[in-house]
Amino acid sequence: MNWYTKVVIMVRWDNCYSSPCHIKSGVRQGSVLSPVLFNVYFSVIVDSLEKAVLGCKLYDKYIGCNVYTDDVILLSSSVVKLQKMLDICYDTGLELDVVFNGRKSALFAVGKAFDVAIDCLCIGHDSISWTRSLKYLGMFFTAGQKLESDIGCSVRKFYTAANTIYSQSKYASEMSKLFLMETFCLPLIRYGCECIYYDSKKVSQLDVCWNNA
Repeated sequence: MNWYTKVVIMVRWDNCYSSPCHIKSGVRQGSVLSPVLFNVYFSVIVDSLEKAVLGCKLYDKYIGCNVYTDDVILLSSSVVKLQKMLDICYDTGLELDVVFNGRKSALFAVGKAFDVAIDCLCIGHDSISWTRSLKYLGMFFTAGQKLESDIGCSVRKFYTAANTIYSQSKYASEMSKLFLMETFCLPLIRYGCECIYYDSKKVSQLDVCWNNA
């Protein structure tokens, strides 16, 4: 409390400085304490959803609301209940001064009825549209009967980085080029592979990328 009550900022424009302003909300970016404080703060919303018995469960564990910093995913087997979850997020958010942006949110369906036309849902006064492609924590997914990962973006980023290295390292040794590839390119196609299942076709595509480079 002592630390956060002393947070002050000033705006600099060229050599001119504004008067100091006290920061009354938010956490310090980059601080090791910030994620813990944010989790304590945001857990009120997660608890409200669980107490309302809305969202999915895996055995006895509640997985209806998954949060990674300010990236939130709501999981529900019912569209009606999903709207109720959005209502709780909005109402509880008002109490905590947390604003959910409907324009940066998306609805995503997986299952046999994934392509059925469903009306948009709302969070507060903002409408949320359905999409066939979802990005979460840098990973891309496509709607379908099963949840499918989309590696297209990772592949494009990989080739862009590889071509940049080749164009700027014409006279470098082969070992130097390989070091640059392993440092800056390989992580682009390996990102998230520890937690996402890739079938043999996708693994083959990623192998082709690396072999081509």
